[in-house]
Amino acid sequence: MNPCIWTSMYYDQSPVAALRTLASHGWASFELSCEHIGMLGHGGDAALAEFAQVRDELGVTVNQCHCTITVDVASPDADRRASDLAQVHRDLDICGALGIRNVVIHPGGYGEFATLSELRAVADLRRAAFAELADHCGRAGVRLAIENVADYGKGVWGHRRFGAVVEELLELIADIGSPDLGICLDTSHANMQGLNQPAAIRAAGDRLIALHVSDNDGSGDQHRTPGYGTVDWAPLVTALREVGFPGDFNLEIPGECHAPPPMVALRSAYALGVCRYLLG
Repeated sequence: MNPCIWTSMYYDQSPVAALRTLASHGWASFELSCEHIGMLGHGGDAALAEFAQVRDELGVTVNQCHCTITVDVASPDADRRASDLAQVHRDLDICGALGIRNVVIHPGGYGEFATLSELRAVADLRRAAFAELADHCGRAGVRLAIENVADYGKGVWGHRRFGAVVEELLELIADIGSPDLGICLDTSHANMQGLNQPAAIRAAGDRLIALHVSDNDGSGDQHRTPGYGTVDWAPLVTALREVGFPGDFNLEIPGECHAPPPMVALRSAYALGVCRYLLG
């Protein structure tokens, strides 16, 4: 595993500027953030070519991307669902063109559901959406990593969120049966949910293809650098090694980016040191 960070540590910079800035701190592996894939999409072929050129000049890798974060591919609203699916298709094509292997996406299907039949209807929409996207992945040469979310303390109905436990994601993936679907473990979401994270990692096994690594105190989605919360990191890293996790140890730490630029730079360098310590 390599230390890795998502480019939104510098969300206010262009994608190439963020790469250059983070590389100057010592980072060599990156997740292209949802904000930055949006910028590349608007910039067209010229923006993609510039990004690839700068990546290669710096000698860094970008093996992971978070697709547009606002999409809900299982929305009960047909117009929104179609629009959001189209956006994910565009994101997959961008990642394929850049050689980015893993694309992180939320499972979707959020909202208030009064009955079990409504919840089941959304489950059918989700399955159809991910079956469609998995077919595109095969053509684009990428994989979708479905991210675990959190219930935020809600009950079974109301704002219940599918994918708050890894087993639900594994069932969806098994039902579709595509080798191009896997799981992204978000450690902050798992900590909020109270999951046994080493057990979740072992349950996911070789379906675990991406990570969003961050910390919190369990009370909210704080996304801090490891060590600023209650996640027990040593057993988690041990479990990743046991399952032979092949990807990057990727930090997603928006809780660290809202500060004066010199302080953000210090936090970035410190986070790299924390990654190196955790990975030995």
